[in-house]
Amino acid sequence: MEKLAAADAGFLYSETGKCTSNIASVNVLELPERVTATEYISTLKTYLSERAHLVAYMQRKLAFVPGNWDHPVWVPDENFDINNHVIEYPVPAPGGRAEMEHAVASIHEIRMPLERPLWAWHILTGLEGNKLAIYNQAHHAALDGASGNAAYVTLMDETPDHPEIAPVTNDMAAPEEFSMLSMFEQSFQNFLRFQMDSAPRMMGTVEASRRLMIRALDPSKDFGAYAKIAPKTPFNRQISEKRAWATAEIPLLELKTMGKKVDATINDMVMAICAGGLREYLIRHDALPETGLIAGCPVSLRKPGDTKPGTQVTMMNVDLGTEIENPIERIIAVRASSATAKEIVSDMASAIENNASIPGMPAIMDAQMNAAESLGLANYVRGPINVVISNVPGPREALYANQAQMQTHYPVSIAAHGMALNITVQSYRNQLFMGITACAESVPDLETLRDDILKAYRDLNQRLLPNISEFKPKYVAVHTGPDQEMQQKKVA
Repeated sequence: MEKLAAADAGFLYSETGKCTSNIASVNVLELPERVTATEYISTLKTYLSERAHLVAYMQRKLAFVPGNWDHPVWVPDENFDINNHVIEYPVPAPGGRAEMEHAVASIHEIRMPLERPLWAWHILTGLEGNKLAIYNQAHHAALDGASGNAAYVTLMDETPDHPEIAPVTNDMAAPEEFSMLSMFEQSFQNFLRFQMDSAPRMMGTVEASRRLMIRALDPSKDFGAYAKIAPKTPFNRQISEKRAWATAEIPLLELKTMGKKVDATINDMVMAICAGGLREYLIRHDALPETGLIAGCPVSLRKPGDTKPGTQVTMMNVDLGTEIENPIERIIAVRASSATAKEIVSDMASAIENNASIPGMPAIMDAQMNAAESLGLANYVRGPINVVISNVPGPREALYANQAQMQTHYPVSIAAHGMALNITVQSYRNQLFMGITACAESVPDLETLRDDILKAYRDLNQRLLPNISEFKPKYVAVHTGPDQEMQQKKVA
């Protein structure tokens, strides 16, 4: 029995009738020759069943403390059935990129059942060519981007011929039995432990306050986007339960080369490209604010090598400089704002607490979220950010799932009240795969925004790499093949 940390449990409390906390990756797979989708799905169930014990969240479910008195706990699912987690989802003809995106958006709208392990592989069949796609879904309470990618590496193989997986040994410790009484006992122990740790937390808060005070008194430093108010945009409103999802890819090595020209990191370049696309999109809708949009960018708190399940991130605020017309000047502004944000996150690190334990807090948070939704507060209260932009490092080598090569690694993320738009990029091999998740009513033309972001990439490419032949990044369609991959590698 393992209690959820407050940061993980928060994704459960934030779910409402219109907000889900599902996250996912979409992987297009090239099936082995002469293997049909039906045959592949049948053997995939066996493949996953043999490996499920290697990934913690796959065979455990939630048990809730009565009255939401404390955060839930993970317990073994004694009735685990792989058939509940590997589900075929036929895609309408012609089975191209647009149809795949629409299918993913439709699945992503549905809240996951909390009475069983919080993951599922929806197998999208009917795609063009000898391909299918996996919408690999999990609840954000079970993992974050880093632990999700670690699970990929564990579950998949680096060669088409997957090795034998050692079965669960009999000498493993028996699952700890739990009861309502034991859950209350653990809740009381958690509360006592939280109170006993109050002194170190207080010292951490004092240290963070000292650092921020020094920054405030230093005329050479500022608070960047943290001292600014996020302007009003069409993305910052109450959302509906409907989702839209769009995809693209950008060559990773070429983006790195572009970044070196302006001393910018991959994160800086991603934000600058998104800023250019958002600027173009908002101008088209006559909705560009006079001040720059503020992006919330998740920052990992993990130590090197830490792949444990759960969420270990905080958020830094970055001014995207969308009011700046010149794209090079915009990159410089984004780079400076990002550097300031990183310093502030470092200053505040000692005060960050992701595992608060206060009796009754889950019930209060759950009630607050539902009350805010029923009152439509997001339409009246302006939040600190306009859009979430996230960059998640992914696997560097080719992966295979049940002998089928994984060709794409598109992320699917969360839209929330007040933040109807989420842009996430995830690396895999030599590409950055972009997934744009949005409320379908707030951003009814998401494909246009995707095109604007790619146009911003091309514009920067031509400015920063004028001696390289023009590269027009393509959307990764379901018909992408090995020959095309080799061609992209040569260009990069």
